[in-house]
Order: sequence, then C-alpha cells, then structure tokens
Amino acid sequence: MEISKYSKVRKIILIAGLVIGLINLCIVFPGEYAKSSYITDFVLTYICLAISVFFVLYGFTGRKFFNYLLFMLLSAIIGAVCWFFVFYGELWQTLLMVWIGIPTGLLTALLFFPLRYYIFCRNSMLPIEKGKKRMRYLKQAILYFILLFVVSILFFYGGDWIDALLTMN
Repeated sequence: MEISKYSKVRKIILIAGLVIGLINLCIVFPGEYAKSSYITDFVLTYICLAISVFFVLYGFTGRKFFNYLLFMLLSAIIGAVCWFFVFYGELWQTLLMVWIGIPTGLLTALLFFPLRYYIFCRNSMLPIEKGKKRMRYLKQAILYFILLFVVSILFFYGGDWIDALLTMN
C-alpha cells in the first residue's frame, strides 16, 4: 500500500477526503455544536463525515472499494444481530439493535481495515500455504470480534465509564 504507486485520480480523491474531514472537524462540527441540543441535530456533520470516509476509503482501496463497502454492510448487520441477541426479550431490544448495533458494526469495520492491514497483510507479498491461510483468517475473525466487543462496550456505556475513572480517588 504505497501511496506513491496510486493513480493520480486516487491521490486526488484521498486528499479530498482528508480535506473534507478536516473541514468537518474544524468548521462544521463546532458550528453545529454551538446550536444543537440533541445528537440528531448534527446532520451536516454526519453527511460530511460519511462523504469523507467514502472518499478516503476509495482512495486507499481503489478497485476493491465495493468489497470494503460490502464488508461494512455485513459488519453493520453483524453488530445489529449481536445486540439483538444480547438484549433478547427486553422492551427496548429493537431500539438498541438499530441505535447501537449498526453504528458499532460500522465503526468496528472502519477500525478493522487498518488493523488487519498492519497486523496481517503488510508483509504478505509471498504466497501463503493453505493451512496458514486458514489460520490467518481465523486470527482475523478473532480480531474482528474482539474489536466488536470493545466498541460495543464503549457505545453501551456512552462515555460514562470515563467519568467514573476520572472521579475515582
């Protein structure tokens, strides 16, 4: 994944995604934060963030962009299904599945992409034997579910765990 080998179009899209993300972080988010009362008031922030993520994802993945989008969709479904089974039979089950499960799945996929590359794929230019390939897939699946578990815990407690750690004396 050497950026110097990317085509000019991919480099431009990657830079555009990073610039949109920075504009979102420095201008759009503070402006909406000053006027908002609820998390659903950040409409422009979410739109700019999604555009930025899609541009950066396309800039890094190129032709495999739709494979990565499909993985993100599958990850959102897996996150929602996990939350469905964790709170099975409770009154707020569907709300938790949609409100927490889908974002945790998407965030887990976005965290999984670079971690997978740096842990498993960075030095794998040589062909891998079939047995080692299966073990590598198993390790990647374990990494994915550990990430999903950690992100789910962070979403469930919603930042309250930070306050609890800071107030412990």
